[in-house]
Amino acid sequence: GGLGADTLIGGAGNDTYIVDNLGDMAIETSTLAGEIDTVRSSSSYILSNNLEILTLTGTANTYGIGNALNNVITGNDGNNQLNGAAGVDTLIGGKGNDDYFLDQVGELALVQENASEGTDTLYVVYNATAQTNTVDLNLSNLHNVENVLLLGAGAFTALGNDLNNSLTGNAADNLLNGGLGADTLIGGAGNDSYVVDNLGDVVIETSTLASEIDAVYSTFDYTLGNNIENLILVDGANLNGTGNTLNNVITGNMGGNLLDGGLGADTLIGGAGNDTY
Repeated sequence: GGLGADTLIGGAGNDTYIVDNLGDMAIETSTLAGEIDTVRSSSSYILSNNLEILTLTGTANTYGIGNALNNVITGNDGNNQLNGAAGVDTLIGGKGNDDYFLDQVGELALVQENASEGTDTLYVVYNATAQTNTVDLNLSNLHNVENVLLLGAGAFTALGNDLNNSLTGNAADNLLNGGLGADTLIGGAGNDSYVVDNLGDVVIETSTLASEIDAVYSTFDYTLGNNIENLILVDGANLNGTGNTLNNVITGNMGGNLLDGGLGADTLIGGAGNDTY
């Protein structure tokens, strides 16, 4: 349409619409299932009915939102928010710090993010069930995604990859395991479990509810942070486990452990090694 605020109306056929003005409007009148219609937009855009593909162009920080179809939404070189809406959508990030909003479990396998293209985040909006409760950044298409925020209801397991991940739980019981990187694991309400397997791992438990029981599983010497009740030392090394001001349960491993509960009325459980309490 050029520089003005244009109305672009397509019919039968695979149509392409160029949007270069915030006032531009693309209208696809054909409902034939075999057609693939595309909007190329240099600004934020929400697909209207009957449009399948949205490609964001340029370098501006923009968002792209789909419709009820199975959309393909591709980001540009800026920081993008990509949300396919109701369908099972393919979301493709670009060079910026991209946010992917997933409302269908099938979209996990359809996110595409290349290496060294910003710090990227999955916002998991769908709910956890027995079939959908694991978000694994080790999937081949998610190796270059750094962060996960669990927003849907239910008990999730979030698994990191080789990067320095940030994994944030929801209000249910979560298992957060960052993998090989120096990861930040953030829990909320619920009985959360954290796996610490890197000296740079940081565990943050934000909920102060007395009824919750949160646990850290560590392969290194570890001192519990605020609001975490239990510590379990794993593997066979000689490790130290230290509690906080709560009534902790600290469990040793097969090595020789030094177990110090701190200020609370603590339970200290040794293993097969020569342990000190």
